[in-house]
Amino acid sequence: MKWSIAAVILVFALLLPTTVSAASQASYEFNWDSGIRSYGGALVKNGVTFVSMDSVGGGAGLEVKWDKAGKRAQYDGWNKSIAVRLGSKTGILDGKMVKLESAPFLYEKNVYLPVRFVVGALGGDHITWNAKSKTIKADHLKTFKQYIYSYDGLNYTVEPKKGIVYITDGKGVRRELAKLGESIHDYLTFKFQKTPGGLLVLNLEDNYGEPHLHNQLFTLVMKGSKVIQQSSVYYFRRLEQNVTLADGQLLLNDGNTLRLIKDGTGEVIETIDLVSLGGEDDNYFIEYFDKDVFLLRANKNGILKLVNREGMTTTVLYKELLGAKQQEYVETNDLPYLGDYLKFIKREGDILYFKNGFPYDKDNQTYSLSLS
Repeated sequence: MKWSIAAVILVFALLLPTTVSAASQASYEFNWDSGIRSYGGALVKNGVTFVSMDSVGGGAGLEVKWDKAGKRAQYDGWNKSIAVRLGSKTGILDGKMVKLESAPFLYEKNVYLPVRFVVGALGGDHITWNAKSKTIKADHLKTFKQYIYSYDGLNYTVEPKKGIVYITDGKGVRRELAKLGESIHDYLTFKFQKTPGGLLVLNLEDNYGEPHLHNQLFTLVMKGSKVIQQSSVYYFRRLEQNVTLADGQLLLNDGNTLRLIKDGTGEVIETIDLVSLGGEDDNYFIEYFDKDVFLLRANKNGILKLVNREGMTTTVLYKELLGAKQQEYVETNDLPYLGDYLKFIKREGDILYFKNGFPYDKDNQTYSLSLS
């Protein structure tokens, strides 16, 4: 079969992305209600300016899902949904059909949409075009970030701006589960734990800042998908983990007060004043808990103490366990944070075992402390 030169040129034209030759380069500048200003590349095609929805949508907190054919993209966030099909001027915005001024296309693995549609869909306004710099600008764009985790057939969603947790059942019915009392800043993780008494504990950790030195911890205790107890605490620079289940009880720590919760009922059976025990106005960690003793660490000074529950007396552990050189470091260091590096390992009878995680002088010793 013979091919004409015109036919060969047509075949190659169909294989190459049409946007490369048909579009010219431009840029965008968006001002978000969060106070952030974002910049990026844009394309002008047939008099319409397009922006990458993957780039802008990611900044808006939207997550993209494609259909199996790779033709339809859906961008979802908190109370925001945008669906488009490559080559089609019809889209879906928040469940309603809308018309786009020009059809979406794929370029360098990014979906490009008309900028006016994108800005309007994200709640923005004041769109202006600078012909000299070929820059399109818009203000007041909003973000729609959400955090979703599926567990035991239910979806748990956290709306970060107001710090509200929602639960969605298998029928798609969503209801408010709890108010956290604080906004979520950055990276939120979920951890679920079923208790022997039939309760469900959800621990949320919001680690944020640069380089992620801030830590917000939230604990929700649920019975039959209803929150019956909750707590939250903020820590700075230290990332130790609180014990939440010990000696057949749930432990709820708000940094200042420790509540012991009866498994099965959620009843508060004991309250412990951590500030009085620690001796400083600070937030405290509970790193080990048992029927007779527990380990208490202040966030700011970072000193680990043993608390005897019978008399509520305290012992400063680094002075009992470490040598002179290590003690001097505990008392004078400030990088990466104040205090000691003692870590509880295990308990055998009346003996507690620790490791020293001192970062600048390797210490392979195991330290022991007798309670008798």
